[in-house]
Amino acid sequence: MSQWVPSPKVASPSVELGRNKDSRFYRVADSSEPTGLQQDPVSEGSRGLIKAPLWSLLSPFFLSAAFYLSAIFSIFSPLPILLLGVQKGKKWAWLAASVNAVIVALMAQGLGVLYYLVFVVVLSLVFIECYKKVRSIEKIAGIILLAMFISSVLCVMGYSHFFHAHPIQELKFRISEFVEYFAKTSTHPNAFLGNSTDLEEWKRNILLEFPSAIGISALILVWVNLTLLIKLNPGGIRESLALDIDFGKKWKAPDHLVWPTLFSGAFLIGDFGLATDVALNVFKFLMAIYAIHGLSILNYFFDYWKIRGLLKWIGFSFSLFLMMPLILSLGFFDLWFDIRSKFRQS
Repeated sequence: MSQWVPSPKVASPSVELGRNKDSRFYRVADSSEPTGLQQDPVSEGSRGLIKAPLWSLLSPFFLSAAFYLSAIFSIFSPLPILLLGVQKGKKWAWLAASVNAVIVALMAQGLGVLYYLVFVVVLSLVFIECYKKVRSIEKIAGIILLAMFISSVLCVMGYSHFFHAHPIQELKFRISEFVEYFAKTSTHPNAFLGNSTDLEEWKRNILLEFPSAIGISALILVWVNLTLLIKLNPGGIRESLALDIDFGKKWKAPDHLVWPTLFSGAFLIGDFGLATDVALNVFKFLMAIYAIHGLSILNYFFDYWKIRGLLKWIGFSFSLFLMMPLILSLGFFDLWFDIRSKFRQS
């Protein structure tokens, strides 16, 4: 038991554990109370001897470029810069991003460098600049996507000016080249492309849906890296953004997104020319957000059913490839039904 005794006038070697407001008393701890000041003899003796390996200190300055150039792990390219920036500060993040960009410039060619600048460097540095000022993860993601869009437009304009090429014509040429190469190298091209009329139609469809494809790719990149960053929680970033550890199971799309989704979907009922083409890209991008919402609901049910590890990832993959309409429906109609809360009540 602890008790309050008058504070001595002479300094005592015993540790003072607390004072009241008028500073006349201090609390004496009983021997059974833990003071939290005991020293571990092993850690005390080895203090200052344990050092981080050199590669772990240098890895953020090349690991992002290595991920990007590997192609397989390119989706994780922003993560090393994000981790360094959150733990060490934005100056270190800017330095790491610059060094990695130089490595990519030396190893990649032309458009590959621009892709890295837009999809990796912009994502990482905008987040580092925003996460202490903007306390909403959805707003941060929106700012990142807007910055990526603006930087991509500037890169396209700079590329067109430098190489004296029209961006739309260049894109048509690249898509046509890709489709024709695929038709020649595929073992069963007719199963995908059919005759020459179908080939031209496929080229047109790819060009038409190219903006939404780029937007969805950027969205997936932002979602994957921010989710991993919040899960790893370096520097207590989860607490600074007021998120709990079950963030991935509770997330839902902002309610106001339903209006542009319905508005753009209305233009898909008929053929209104350019308006329908623009609405199609907007609708597909917004439905990708609702797909993430649906995956969050699915993650909640997997956790409730205690499906974890490899089996959980197999379930996610199976749902994405074979049950995408169900995932989209879960995300979109959850605005009205709130499936998780009703399941908890039942």
